[in-house]
Amino acid sequence: MSSEVPGLRGPAAGASEDLLRQIEQELSGILNILEGRFLYLVRESGRGAIPPEAVVGELTFLSRDLRACFRRLGELAERRDLSFRTARELQEIDRRCVWLFRKIRLQEIFLRKLSLETHLQRIVSSEAFTIYQTLIGLDEEEQDMQSSDDPRIRAAILTEEDPPNTPP
Repeated sequence: MSSEVPGLRGPAAGASEDLLRQIEQELSGILNILEGRFLYLVRESGRGAIPPEAVVGELTFLSRDLRACFRRLGELAERRDLSFRTARELQEIDRRCVWLFRKIRLQEIFLRKLSLETHLQRIVSSEAFTIYQTLIGLDEEEQDMQSSDDPRIRAAILTEEDPPNTPP
């Protein structure tokens, strides 16, 4: 005798779950492709094989494709007929989407900053550029200090040396 409760899981429920699993696997496959493309772009741009402007353009396309994948994931996650296993796997895909989107955006920002910095370095004197770099460093220090929690401040009190004097 079967241990299944009659009427709760029939052929239609099994077919629906199979379709959901297939879509989940397709989304995962798309993410694998997008992640692979992202890592390729990072490696090749790091070697200088692809110009930064071209990488930024490609990253824009990756973001677009990732958004489409994420929208599809959202549609799927809203379904009420998800098994626990499928829901958990969709949550993992969601985390991957968020991780990859963050990585893409950070790379875009990095490359844009690099491009602007290179342009600025070409149009201003080396002394002005050095002052600019110092200002950027101080801004980062200030942000770090403002975002530090009390234990980190206590550790800094005990370990930091006095900052170098820089002219106003």
